[in-house]
Amino acid sequence: MKVKSVRIPEDIDNAIGYVARLERIEKTSSLRKLTRLGFEYYVAKSYEKGKLTLREAAELLNMTLSEALDLLNELGVKGNIRAKDVLESLKGLPS
Repeated sequence: MKVKSVRIPEDIDNAIGYVARLERIEKTSSLRKLTRLGFEYYVAKSYEKGKLTLREAAELLNMTLSEALDLLNELGVKGNIRAKDVLESLKGLPS
């Protein structure tokens, strides 16, 4: 694990302390947890917007495809393949 030095605004520090007290964990563990949750949300939104494939999202999150799908489902992300994309891909298939 790497050590980083960062400046944290007071409101974020308060949030870290709140989670630490609520879950009875150290502030460093709380910070790691919140950072991970934030990254998961960021990746989910990037996937939803079509900026990432499912495979890329899973790799970034260090998860299997099914774990990534479960996480995306928990976060309410339906997917990034639209009907238009499916119809377009079907045009390329032989009749």
